[in-house]
Amino acid sequence: MAYIGDQLDIFAGKTPDGTALTCGAVEVSWRDLFRAIGSAENHIRRLSPRGGRIALLLRDPAELIVWFFACARTARVAVVMDPDWPPAQKTAVLAGIDADLEIDAAACAALREVSAAAPAISSPAEEPPPAEDDFFYAGFTSGSSGTPKGYIRMHGSWLESFALTRREFPTAPRPPGRVVLAGQLTHSLHLYGAVCGLASGQEVVLLPRFEPRAVLAELRNAPAGAVLYATPTQLHYLAEGASRGEPVETVVQVFASGAKWRDEDRRALRKVFPKADLIEFYGASEASFITVAKPEENVPAGSVGRAAAGVRIAIGDPAAPAPAGVTGSIWVKSSLLFSGYICGHAPETRWQDGWLTLGDHGFVDAAGFLFLTGRENRMIITSGLNVYPEEVEEVLSAHPAVAIAVVAGLADKVRGQRLEAAVQLSLPLEDAETVLLRHCRAHLAAGKLPRKIHVRHRLPLTAGGKPDIQKIIAELQRKESM
Repeated sequence: MAYIGDQLDIFAGKTPDGTALTCGAVEVSWRDLFRAIGSAENHIRRLSPRGGRIALLLRDPAELIVWFFACARTARVAVVMDPDWPPAQKTAVLAGIDADLEIDAAACAALREVSAAAPAISSPAEEPPPAEDDFFYAGFTSGSSGTPKGYIRMHGSWLESFALTRREFPTAPRPPGRVVLAGQLTHSLHLYGAVCGLASGQEVVLLPRFEPRAVLAELRNAPAGAVLYATPTQLHYLAEGASRGEPVETVVQVFASGAKWRDEDRRALRKVFPKADLIEFYGASEASFITVAKPEENVPAGSVGRAAAGVRIAIGDPAAPAPAGVTGSIWVKSSLLFSGYICGHAPETRWQDGWLTLGDHGFVDAAGFLFLTGRENRMIITSGLNVYPEEVEEVLSAHPAVAIAVVAGLADKVRGQRLEAAVQLSLPLEDAETVLLRHCRAHLAAGKLPRKIHVRHRLPLTAGGKPDIQKIIAELQRKESM
């Protein structure tokens, strides 16, 4: 019976002194990783019931990995929380998920002291091993209100995702390859990359924070065959940071997800990683892989690729899908889907006969390639016109001087809402607001034009490396009220 982390003892037995995990200056062998997980397993079994929810409030990514696997291997649910949440939000989420046990830095330190006196590899327990339909992981994603939604998953959904990764990307290096993660593990993309890597015997490198120079240095020093997981925003900064350096030839695959990858950034990254397959996939924390865009498939400009293996996509109504070229809600059906929310509210997430929609809109062309057009919970109504900010953001981001663009709807007595944009430049641009407004007029209908464009030196990012839309909108609203 397969479950997440069921091969760790095998890797610890085969290469006990081999490096399993690197985090900053700390290297952890497979033997020591398995011992640490075993100690955590014993602690969890003593203090929580099978199926219990274990709240993980850990800043250290290596500690988070240890406790994540310990939860999965004992048929508990690893509830991965962001330790940087405001206290009130943290308290509300803890109350909402009804946690059986909380693990923070203090709990880890106490357990280390106990384990130092008598370190032990986990021994077989009386409890049966996890089943594929047991829950093992809950994470959080923000809604339009900024309130975290807690999604929960079964072992089987990620095991199927691991299998899909092997099928779709057969050129991935076999152990002992190296997987490098450029962001915090509270982001599902990076957590998936770390868990998938370790579960298949790969060495995983965790960087405590995203720092382009540190990521590039790690990749330059890596053995040939390195794999990188990052968001398109992070990859933009990597390309920018490497523009004056030598190409990095150790990287064979780059996985990008979390936002649409701009063609200009992809071209720039090709110069940085000349030997790498640059792979984009569209998905969600609740759905895993939805589409895949691989370099050899001649993906049309603006598309996020075709349906991943075993994934079905329908537009509009899954019972009567819209024809090619017609925009509507994107519905997905696969064995990779989540099982529901344990807290938070998501009116845009709906089920219908096994099909799932998360509120994204788009269309499929005649060749089966998917194009995204917007998201229900970001739609702005201005002067009676429905506008998806993603459309305006895409136009702004197409300008060669724009690195990041975020469009918001601010309260307006006349229009209901008015469009305003915040942009971060990648190149100097004189009279940037005027130039960018002119650029928008050339590509957008009059009703979709931003009323104002705010140029910022640097826009804030989330822990996962994506533009922090809620923080940016809040800043624009504060400025408006002053």
